[in-house]
Amino acid sequence: MRACIAILVLSLVVGFSTGASQKPERVHNGRLTAVTDKTSKPVDCAAPNGYSLEEGTEAENNSVNIVSGGTVLHTIKLLTGAERNGFAFDGVKKTKEGFELAIEYGSVIFYSKRFIFRCRQHRFYLSKIRVDSFNRHNPEKWNSKVITVKPNVPLEKFSITDFMLEGVFK
Repeated sequence: MRACIAILVLSLVVGFSTGASQKPERVHNGRLTAVTDKTSKPVDCAAPNGYSLEEGTEAENNSVNIVSGGTVLHTIKLLTGAERNGFAFDGVKKTKEGFELAIEYGSVIFYSKRFIFRCRQHRFYLSKIRVDSFNRHNPEKWNSKVITVKPNVPLEKFSITDFMLEGVFK
């Protein structure tokens, strides 16, 4: 038992003394970057090139990455059509105040949602959701609504599945 503890302590000391990183890493667009945790890191929103928005490239990893200086600051996991009937990712784009992420889903009742994130104090917050819906059997009954998210949801606490309830608005 003491030998096991001694080996463990020695491996930790050697790891720290050689400067070995304890963070897991992955390849992102040909560059090695640290895997992000559940907290987003500060971003320079005011700078035109302070961050970029990149769609995940792996087929099994349906996501959007917020990237700065080659480092993934945060990853938003998207759903698949198997997880949510008819789910489709319509894209992500920068705006003057942050970024918008657009999705759609549904079968008979169709929903189109745009999640609007604003940057405040070097962090992104979900501030609004634009929702359009209609019944595919009766497309004349089209509903459109802007939902103000109060309090704003920090990006690191945002999950698309939390905002996928159908029939929530009229």
